[in-house]
Amino acid sequence: MKKILTFFLSLTFAAGLLAQTAEDALSIAEAYREGTARTMAMGNAFTALGGDLGAIGINPASSGVMGFSQVTISPSLVTSRSTTDYLGNSLNARNTGLNLSNIGTVLTFNTGNYRGLINYSFGFVYNKTNNFRSVMRASGTTDNSSMLSSIAASLEGYKWQILDKEKTSNPYEASDAPWPGILAWNTYALAPLSYLGGKYADVDDSYMASTENYNEFLDQLMIGGPLDQRFNRKTRGSNQEFSFNFGMNFSDFLYVGANINLHTVNQITEEFYEERAQNSAQFEDGFVSMDNSYWLRTSGAGASFKLGVIATPVAGLRLGATLTTPTWYSLTDEWDYTMNTAFNNGNKYTEYSPTGRWNYAMTAPMRFSVGAAYTFWDRGLISVDYEMVNYANTRLREKNGSYRYADDIYASENAYIASNFKNAGILRVGAEVRVVNFLSLRGGYQRYSSAVKGGAARQAYSAGIGFNISPMFSIDLAWMKLANQSGSFQLYDNYSSAVTAPTGYITQNQNKWVCTFAFKF
Repeated sequence: MKKILTFFLSLTFAAGLLAQTAEDALSIAEAYREGTARTMAMGNAFTALGGDLGAIGINPASSGVMGFSQVTISPSLVTSRSTTDYLGNSLNARNTGLNLSNIGTVLTFNTGNYRGLINYSFGFVYNKTNNFRSVMRASGTTDNSSMLSSIAASLEGYKWQILDKEKTSNPYEASDAPWPGILAWNTYALAPLSYLGGKYADVDDSYMASTENYNEFLDQLMIGGPLDQRFNRKTRGSNQEFSFNFGMNFSDFLYVGANINLHTVNQITEEFYEERAQNSAQFEDGFVSMDNSYWLRTSGAGASFKLGVIATPVAGLRLGATLTTPTWYSLTDEWDYTMNTAFNNGNKYTEYSPTGRWNYAMTAPMRFSVGAAYTFWDRGLISVDYEMVNYANTRLREKNGSYRYADDIYASENAYIASNFKNAGILRVGAEVRVVNFLSLRGGYQRYSSAVKGGAARQAYSAGIGFNISPMFSIDLAWMKLANQSGSFQLYDNYSSAVTAPTGYITQNQNKWVCTFAFKF
């Protein structure tokens, strides 16, 4: 991720302009797989193991290893936490929700042969591949900058007549002006600099915010007084993978499989920002407050194809490898805003934007993984995987547009991806010990190297326990922590060479608990 993330990135949103950013594309391309409780507890290190419905999404050859038919369902509980430090104020936030990490079935058919093709299988498995649940809160007080001032600066060059809904029937569609600026103008939070008269008398395409006063002596705009700023952000939704599987077992030595994967994306972000004057009398316009709500939904579907192989060259040793094609997505962004303003003369204003909509396509890069596992006397095992993916190959383009035209629209984002994203490795390690015949203990570790040059790696720790209730039924429990991820953020853009928006710092983590019920038949 960028070292500084500007929330309300939507300041640059406008009808007909690029909606998706490089960071948004990365959130779709990355995968933090959940699966069954067994695979998650063992760090998803199943490229060489197989034998589990959660592993079919990791290596399609896993169904050939099973040798039996099975149905699983894996409900889960996800908790996201964050701590922010903004303008010297520290805040914690937490969000918890129920999910479904895995559900699936595989049907295995024995051929009766002892050599050659021993069995083959057909399966259908759903796995959650990325959970977007997150939350943050930030608040603080400043008299050096404001979001309204940033919005005013973003409108430079746009004449006010284009922004005014009384002058233009639909200003959101009539120009490419930033939508927050249109809302601010129509809630009387902005005025053209010509309002000041004098040398600004003929300036009708530059603006001052109602949080600003004009200092005639210094000939500059300044924030009128202390502003209490408050921000909340909540994200939910997930990437999901539906795998249609076919696997084969040759002589209990070589297992091969293939998946046709259908992917769905559903990510919803809700943001709320407020700035409120501590003393409205300090502001020339009598500014009391402004709040801005923003809603964004990214949804769509994609497809990929995956091949896998597992071999057992010597007793106890398993080797595996997979190759996943690029994933081709068709996506839609929808967004809207609401802005409210209040002044000390009692006037209050509200403006709603229409719902914006943008269709586009994205290609996520191909993946390749290798793995090795070793079992110890039927009592334990250890498994190691390594997956490689070059995120620099992620690409955006206009949906249904020619590639040449699409390159014009997405040239800057694709150039940023190509120069700032990189080849990343994912290390997965898992272990299992069968304490007694009906009880197994598990542990796992995952390390995701950063997809962005100069970025920090992210780690995940997991543990679990399995109960073999009977030969036909088992219950598995698992916990995984996606470890702390830290970064900096700004709530709005810098808006002049002399004014820098405050920078805050955030630490986030995610805990997941999964319970899998497995039925064999």
